[in-house]
Amino acid sequence: MSSLKQLIRNENMKIYRRPRTWLMIGFLVVVLLIMGGVMKWDESRSSSSDWKQHLTEQNAQIQMDLQQNKAVDAESKKWQTNTIKMNEYYLDNDINPNKLSLWDYVDNSASLIMLVTILTVIIAADMIAAEFSWGTIKLLLVGPASRTKIMLGKYVSTMVFALLLLLISFAVAFGIGSFLAGFNGLTLPHLTIGADGIVHEGSMIVNSLQKYGYAIVSLLMYVTMAFMISAAFRSSSMAIAFSLLFMLVGNTLSMILSGYGWVKYLLFSNIDLTQYLEGSHPLRPEMTLSFSLLMLAAYYVVLQLVAWLLFTKRDVAT
Repeated sequence: MSSLKQLIRNENMKIYRRPRTWLMIGFLVVVLLIMGGVMKWDESRSSSSDWKQHLTEQNAQIQMDLQQNKAVDAESKKWQTNTIKMNEYYLDNDINPNKLSLWDYVDNSASLIMLVTILTVIIAADMIAAEFSWGTIKLLLVGPASRTKIMLGKYVSTMVFALLLLLISFAVAFGIGSFLAGFNGLTLPHLTIGADGIVHEGSMIVNSLQKYGYAIVSLLMYVTMAFMISAAFRSSSMAIAFSLLFMLVGNTLSMILSGYGWVKYLLFSNIDLTQYLEGSHPLRPEMTLSFSLLMLAAYYVVLQLVAWLLFTKRDVAT
């Protein structure tokens, strides 16, 4: 166990001693700052003192459209009806929907978790392949640690880096929201319209943590996939390129193939668990959260097994 701790320590030193790592962290912070500035600018541009009148007029217009356009499809009618209900809730409770709260900045930062994933995948795809590119793998293998421990040390270090980026993203977004919006909206409820057609109040912090929690699952899968690809290539650039390609193209392919029933068994169809959040819809109507978790668990085992086989059986003589 002590050798594993030493391996993890050494891998962390490799990660954080490279200028590239700190450039990634700095880039993430800059993007979050830009996001906060754009949101504040958009709020000042769209906010007005007569927001109540605007919502009242919007409801009147939607109701007129519903009465005049009888051929509107069910999905559009549901969206229009829900908009009316949500606007009425804002008016009854004196909540200006155009005024941003601290949690709006945190929730929007969740959309940048894909950036966190991309940065982590670059690190993960480079972890093993770079050792072969530089020829340093032989120095690792002559030590007392087994190949399994070496691989585990690299994997754990990569996941620690991923969690660090997530914590930075949440903390920076929370700080930006606190500075630009203050703490007045800290106790505002998270509003959703349930299947019963009633506006429900939930916890903002629970909603934000849920989004980040689901992101950790997708991050875990993407990093594991990149780790497997890294074990298959001797070139770090090839490992990074293929990892990013699969990550960026996979979701698009799943959407294109969503009309076929078998698409639900693909990794990328299940990797985004935010599709099961209230107000969202899964890729296929028969898909459930438990089904996706089961599929992800199966893929995780397969990816880890393949990565282990590739790394432990690879010949380093050439």
